[in-house]
Amino acid sequence: MGKSQEVETISNGFNRICAGTTFIGNILAASDIRIDGVLEGNVTTKGKFVVGETGHIKGDIVCKNADILGKVSGKITASEFLALKSTANITGNITMEQILIEVGAKFVGYCNMANGGNGGNGGNAAKGKDVAAKDVAAKNVVLSSDANQK
Repeated sequence: MGKSQEVETISNGFNRICAGTTFIGNILAASDIRIDGVLEGNVTTKGKFVVGETGHIKGDIVCKNADILGKVSGKITASEFLALKSTANITGNITMEQILIEVGAKFVGYCNMANGGNGGNGGNAAKGKDVAAKDVAAKNVVLSSDANQK
């Protein structure tokens, strides 16, 4: 019972952990994943990762794109785009190329906007440097390479 489980999905399908379900272990997938339940472990996917409003992740996330509506306690690394929806509650550092933070989203950690989510300089608003989350969230702005700031 103390040993971590690992699930691998190799398809163009869609993976889902429903509300009321708790999964303990790491997930490695080639396709999209949606979590509406609880995941205690790390996730790596080449696709899109969605944490639904009832979802809670206790671990690190590595993905191409992510939409966060629920709670994440851990580091998020998205190689392209990360959206923190109004119901999101993030505790941990985030790294991505482009980000959207909706009014109401809660974020405690550091934001690193980097080319490809790998620490390089993406030529965007944050120029690949750490930005304090309170500075980003307090302004309710969208930080992306093509965003028109108001």
